[in-house]
Amino acid sequence: MNCLSFILFLLYLVSSNFILAQQGDQKEKQKDLLSSLNWKKWSPDPVPLFTPEESLAQFKIASGFKIELVAHEPMVKDPVFIEWDDEGRMWVGELRTYMMDLDGSGEDRRMSRVMVLEDTDGDGVMDQATPFLEDMLNVRSIAFVDGGVLVVETGGLWLCKDNDGDLRCDERKKLFDFATSAIDNIEHAENGLHFALDNWMYNSKSSRKLAWRKGKLIEMPAKARGQWGMGSDAYGRLFFNHNGQWFETDWAMYDRQWPSKGESVKAPTNRVFAVRPNTALNRNYRPGRILEDGRVASVTSISGLAVHSHGAYGKDWEGAIFSMSPGTNTVGAFLPEKPFPHSDDYIHKLYPDAIWKEREFLATPDERFRPVNASMGPDGCLYLADFHRGVIQHKRFLTSYLRRQSAERELDKHIGLGRIYRVVPENHNPVPPPTDLVAGLSHPYLWWRLRSQKRIVEGNRKDLVEEITKLAENAKADPYGKVHALWALVGLGALQEKTIVLAMENGHWFVSMTGLRLAGESKGVADFFPDEFVPDANKVAGRKVAPSVLTSYASALGQSGFPSRAVKTYKDKEADWVKKDKNLLDAYRKGRDHYAVSCGACHQADGKGLPNMAPTLANSDWVTGDSKRLIGVAVHGLMGPIKINGKQVDGIPPVMPPHGFMKDEQLASILTYVRNAWGNRSSSISTEDILGYRKTEASRVAPWTEVEFQ
Repeated sequence: MNCLSFILFLLYLVSSNFILAQQGDQKEKQKDLLSSLNWKKWSPDPVPLFTPEESLAQFKIASGFKIELVAHEPMVKDPVFIEWDDEGRMWVGELRTYMMDLDGSGEDRRMSRVMVLEDTDGDGVMDQATPFLEDMLNVRSIAFVDGGVLVVETGGLWLCKDNDGDLRCDERKKLFDFATSAIDNIEHAENGLHFALDNWMYNSKSSRKLAWRKGKLIEMPAKARGQWGMGSDAYGRLFFNHNGQWFETDWAMYDRQWPSKGESVKAPTNRVFAVRPNTALNRNYRPGRILEDGRVASVTSISGLAVHSHGAYGKDWEGAIFSMSPGTNTVGAFLPEKPFPHSDDYIHKLYPDAIWKEREFLATPDERFRPVNASMGPDGCLYLADFHRGVIQHKRFLTSYLRRQSAERELDKHIGLGRIYRVVPENHNPVPPPTDLVAGLSHPYLWWRLRSQKRIVEGNRKDLVEEITKLAENAKADPYGKVHALWALVGLGALQEKTIVLAMENGHWFVSMTGLRLAGESKGVADFFPDEFVPDANKVAGRKVAPSVLTSYASALGQSGFPSRAVKTYKDKEADWVKKDKNLLDAYRKGRDHYAVSCGACHQADGKGLPNMAPTLANSDWVTGDSKRLIGVAVHGLMGPIKINGKQVDGIPPVMPPHGFMKDEQLASILTYVRNAWGNRSSSISTEDILGYRKTEASRVAPWTEVEFQ
């Protein structure tokens, strides 16, 4: 290659990299705005780098709280999430290759880490660090499960094991593809693994939830929520956010009985009140984006949140949502107007400031403070992950406006830093951890209750069923402990009808609500409200002193049962032969409705089932074959290994629960539907067929086995 060709080649590389980094310009129709230098009016100078101690001294925090430095570089670098194990060790995920320069070079290098931090002398500051994993691709979240640690990176979810107790991963196995969209767009991919009250792990930017059962990961469809970070409260509400929205929450876990209107509650405002000019945001060249004092009016970079529910901050802060705004170097706080479930409204907590008039719960003039995620710790306090980086806009969205400002103000300098802070109430009185797992279900802090429940369920602790049942049925026990006990029994498949009846009769509204919500589980089915509980529901509906959310729920269940909980991702198509037969079409449509409520969550709307949970019903000889066998499975259940179309089925639970408590007409229509949906074609099953089977097998109690049908 001659000299001229080499120079042209270098120019091509430079120009192509610049174009790649400026993909954010493509969304701007008025290209002339991109050359704006409006930021020079408020922030013309390079951004200084402060030591951890200097940064700590600059924080302005709400009265009644103090902020403490827990860890900082070089112990931790580029932190994006924080988790704790049962020994109180802090696990930190480091996104070390994110925007290492303005071109986003080296993003695909495997150098992200999961670090374990320890406070060995008990002074509240981490003083020892161990790398659990050092070669991950943009690690996104972790979760502790029985037998190991789940780790999410770009493109995959791994099970990692420490076999010798040295806090280093000795063995890893990829379970399945996960966060695959991060390969092209790192800001918009699955993350979370947040364990909530119903024994499922929820994720942001995802349409699935996960559960760990007997050493296997179960996956189910879920409502798509959020962008980065996930939280929940003592009532099972899920909290999430998007970059232009402080927070959003829903109560789908309890059949969407709150809020009073709509399916979710969003933040009452997107206003933000910083204590410094906020010029280094991607589209601040647009007129009106920057106010006269140099601050922005609304959030555009919200990233992660945490909910204070039964923590160290007391009743005055119960239900508070703390949301991260790294672009404005602030943490916002929102308090419910009234205790849950009595209001849908939230109050944006603001505080007086001598210079800026109003500010957020936590704010600083340090422009490198980038709170990108948060969580509540086992001590009931809020912990903040400070990415501590100048440039936080990914190259995919970076505009030339922000690129030029970042270069001139040296925001692209000083990478590989990071700080973790704890927000502590003044006069904080630590609460000791629980003495055992069952005691943990009634701990004052939600963190310990959820962790104890998680360990019981994921560890399949059947040896604790009797003790947990006593807690659930104890009239004098803490009501929230009773709720966790009920959900733990569900996770163990050991919830009994007697326990449910006592829960529905309980005077605490949330215990009663949980009894109604889990009534079907006592029969071994998740989504069907058994008719025998209708009188109990009607009694609850008639209570004179109870939140309307409880009485209206009880009334609805007494009249029409549970609403559909299946996530709709499939639209059923009625086959031609079904449409031509009036009687078949009528039974098919009734069966489809019943199936959606009673069967769809596990076997799915498309009949294809779920790995490690439920086998396929589509093109299955169990469905289209002998009708008597199918009726037997529906009424009495099925136990043990099975073959479908002659092939052994692996990875499904050993028991299909009986549905004999359902009415003959309901069972007949469901079975007729599944025999003629998804490409299946077989004869109808009538009410008389169900009745005849019941008479023939009146003495049977146990589920069937495959061998018995041969």
